[in-house]
Amino acid sequence: ERGRRAEQLKTDGNAAFREARYAEAVRLYSAAVELEPENGVLFSNRSGALTALASYDLALADADRCTALRPDWPKGFARRAAALHGLRRFALAVNAYDAALALDPSDGILVTAR
Repeated sequence: ERGRRAEQLKTDGNAAFREARYAEAVRLYSAAVELEPENGVLFSNRSGALTALASYDLALADADRCTALRPDWPKGFARRAAALHGLRRFALAVNAYDAALALDPSDGILVTAR
């Protein structure tokens, strides 16, 4: 039941994110994290919403949690890079993009972002 509820909250959060309702997306992802605190995708999604709100410190913390939970997933490192870029920590942002590219060198979006 917790898993299904967390998945519904994530789906609702994704819809809010697509509609640029970022604070609502953060609230929904946060509720999902409460139910599934080991789900790296939820931290990634919340990081993206926090970045959209320019809450870069919080976005970075979520990206770091995501990469700890899913060290083989490039999106977590891309989220880290975006948060670091927002914090104007450009050298570290490039390093994070490099980590993402090491996991998926064919991702054109990562190549362009770097």
